[in-house]
Amino acid sequence: MSSKAQDQSLLDCPKKEAVIFNRDMLQKMWPAILLASSRGIAVLGQFLAQIVVGVLAGASGLGVLQLFTSWTCVAGEVSALGLPTRIMRQVSVAYADKNIELIKEKITVSCKKIIFFCSVIFLIIVVAIAAMYFVTGIWTEYFWLLLAVGLVAPFFALLRLYSESLKATGTTLLAITIENLVSPIVILFVSGACWIFGSPLIALILVIAFAVSVMVSFFAAKSAMNKQLQKVTQASEFSLENVSQNTCYKKAKSWDTRSDLLSLWGASVLSIAFLQFPFLVMPFYVETADIGVFSIAHKLMNIITTLLILLAAVLGPKFAHCAASSDVDGMKKLLNNSQLISMGVFLPLAALLIIFSEPLMHLFGEEFAELKLYLVIISAGQLINAATGLSGVLLNMSGAASREFMALIAAVVAALLGSMWVGSDYGVVGMAWVFSASVALKNIISYVMARQLLNQMGEYS
Repeated sequence: MSSKAQDQSLLDCPKKEAVIFNRDMLQKMWPAILLASSRGIAVLGQFLAQIVVGVLAGASGLGVLQLFTSWTCVAGEVSALGLPTRIMRQVSVAYADKNIELIKEKITVSCKKIIFFCSVIFLIIVVAIAAMYFVTGIWTEYFWLLLAVGLVAPFFALLRLYSESLKATGTTLLAITIENLVSPIVILFVSGACWIFGSPLIALILVIAFAVSVMVSFFAAKSAMNKQLQKVTQASEFSLENVSQNTCYKKAKSWDTRSDLLSLWGASVLSIAFLQFPFLVMPFYVETADIGVFSIAHKLMNIITTLLILLAAVLGPKFAHCAASSDVDGMKKLLNNSQLISMGVFLPLAALLIIFSEPLMHLFGEEFAELKLYLVIISAGQLINAATGLSGVLLNMSGAASREFMALIAAVVAALLGSMWVGSDYGVVGMAWVFSASVALKNIISYVMARQLLNQMGEYS
């Protein structure tokens, strides 16, 4: 089987036949194996970068880097206006009909909207910082971080747009590699250069390194997407008129309402904010060194749950196809498979991570003595995350983004109230429990709503 055929097989979702494995299991598993390998290498790179930064810059330097990356991700998701998720849905349907012109049009319009919005946001940040400096007369390191976030966030938003487009065309391996591998490579390179030349690895250098990695990732994703569309244009004929008559295309287009986009936007922003929640509220209660220690446990546990990210990249377009063709049975099978695979991987790896947390702690130093406790706390919520599978992806890809949005609102409100309650008295440990409980709450709500949607679709099909 050719590489192109393998990529395309990830997008095919025939009615009533949405299964991951068949008699050609090995061949079908090969793209997934490549994805897992790519993501695994990226995760190892990220983990190595964490170790190097922790050793050379200390827990405080690691904390500053974590704050900057978290704030950039949140600001970038806000600036993306929910368009990356919509683009995946639009491109997955249009690409199946080889409608390249429509894909280019959708991407171009989305990019213009993002750039305009980012310009407005950056202007607001500059004005706000200038006003605060004028009133207080004090310039803090957080002002520099906010300015850097305002400059880097547009590139992150555009990277998300092109990455989701690549996934929708079946080139998931390339998209995952660009998204996850560039940043640790750049940070490791810069850290190594500082070590070789005997220069201290200060927070400013780390911030610049991450900013450069985001920009490089964006240009790489854009170039890859343009090449992918050129290949299809040269290899096939397409007709906008034929696609416009396609039933699946019409149904998918009917989801593209202003209300749906607002729900996608809200869900994507709250989703990334929810993931980065500890690093958004911890600065109000704890020191950057404590944030650095918790960030290691957070990263380690996310290594395991990364499979959900891979499954979302592969199954997201499949959910869109099945929903557009009213294939309820196919959607149920995809959701069930995502639950089984996630649990099968999470349970043994989480247990191993907790068991070997002591030697892992020694890699970083005595400052990271609380690592095992944080791993245990975070794993409790992530267990529910794995058990419920890709419920949120199903909702977003089937025109029910408003339901996922409501689930995230409930979880974020609970997390904010909980952090206000325990933050001052219980510090990082208390906030870790709040974060873990809110993860469990969100995924339970999403799963219940996904099952309700499938039942409703079954009644009308």
